[in-house]
Amino acid sequence: MGIGINRAGDGWNISSMRGIGIGEVFIGNALRLHAGANRLEVHSPAELRTDHEAVPVHAASRTNLDRLTQLLDQVIAEVHAADSGSLRVRFANGWHLYVPAPSDAYGWIIGLRGSYFVRSVPGGGVRMP
Repeated sequence: MGIGINRAGDGWNISSMRGIGIGEVFIGNALRLHAGANRLEVHSPAELRTDHEAVPVHAASRTNLDRLTQLLDQVIAEVHAADSGSLRVRFANGWHLYVPAPSDAYGWIIGLRGSYFVRSVPGGGVRMP
């Protein structure tokens, strides 16, 4: 697709987010990461994998919020939305943010250039306009 979404194996690579640093981290009922004109919202529990550990993170339940702020200025190396509905964001420093496929709600939403949205579907799957 021309907007930087490419079919890859078991899902979709969001290549338009590659090489962009996280400029803003917002934590409310959801985690919102802004990377240039793009944004990623995580609504369900996720896991942040660093060099030394993997910790559960979730904005709404206030789980390990101090870890989420460490994503500020991290450069995105890869974003992969699996057909199952899971999402993996790999950063240039080797860290990963992993969002499993949601069971009963939207787990994540990616907004590209402010108007193009890719999101997980409750029960699994990915929806694009």
